[in-house]
Amino acid sequence: MKTIRLLLSVAFASLCFTSCATFPKNRLPKLSESGTGKGKKVALTYSLSAGHRILKNRAEAGELQKESARKALVAAAEKSGRFSSVKEGTGGAVHVNADLLNHGNGPAAFVSGFISGFTFTAIPAVASDNYTLTADVRTSSGKSRNYVLDDGVTTVIWLPMIFAMPSHNPAKVTPEVHENLFGNLISQMEKDGLLPRN
Repeated sequence: MKTIRLLLSVAFASLCFTSCATFPKNRLPKLSESGTGKGKKVALTYSLSAGHRILKNRAEAGELQKESARKALVAAAEKSGRFSSVKEGTGGAVHVNADLLNHGNGPAAFVSGFISGFTFTAIPAVASDNYTLTADVRTSSGKSRNYVLDDGVTTVIWLPMIFAMPSHNPAKVTPEVHENLFGNLISQMEKDGLLPRN
């Protein structure tokens, strides 16, 4: 009898913890999987910081979040087909100094999450993560430009979201949004003439 109760409890807890889905806000155009690849390939170097602002003060992101942002930047650069190499550091023909800031609705998300958890996700909870990518781009030829791009995700915690979870998993959607942010940055760099055409 105790084993059955334990199994039911574990099944119920698993159901509650998988009842969330994350949806992109789609503030930026969704770029194709493969970039144009047109133009001379150049070496890209970058420096990247990441942080979050829940109330008023900024806090630096943990190493896991920074690594996720690094992977998104590198993936977007490689998919663009415009770079011969992508390395952290300085000295490339193009250098990107980027900062990815998450400024979501922390207090409201905490309250709605608590209520949803207390009711075993019968009452829905919503949390927003808004991302601002700020980038200072400089070329070895002396051109420079500053960029600010915004996008985000909305996570819904609610029992019916168990059906949306496989395709809208937060661990899948959030990195895709980050990669699209960096992809749009590269697209803007190309339009502004910071990447050589030939």
